[in-house]
Amino acid sequence: MARVRRALPRPRAAARFLRLLERRLQRLEAVASGADAKSLLLGPRDEARARRFLAARRDAWDDGDETLVRAYLDGWTRPGEDKSRAAVRRLADAARALAALEVRPQTLWFFLWEMESILRGLRRARASKP
Repeated sequence: MARVRRALPRPRAAARFLRLLERRLQRLEAVASGADAKSLLLGPRDEARARRFLAARRDAWDDGDETLVRAYLDGWTRPGEDKSRAAVRRLADAARALAALEVRPQTLWFFLWEMESILRGLRRARASKP
């Protein structure tokens, strides 16, 4: 979180996004540790807020940022493993690894964009289940 806050030109203007991100990361960790995946679903307003905030930074990252992030996010799912839980675990692992590496702000923006995309996909998949 501190890394994202430092990467912002005006952290006060992004206070709502930072609070949302903090909740999102806490829930990722909880689900990766075994909590119910429903706790990831924050609702359409929060999702829209995150997408708007990150869309403004969409042109900041490059292929190198994408390659680094995808190295953490793209992985095999073991036979019998729940695909949603595996995706959440990879997100949580990537968040910790990227924070430890102290990557460029552009890499963070791409990771957060991908995180929102993955979570949106999980929400839609969950909603379409009978």
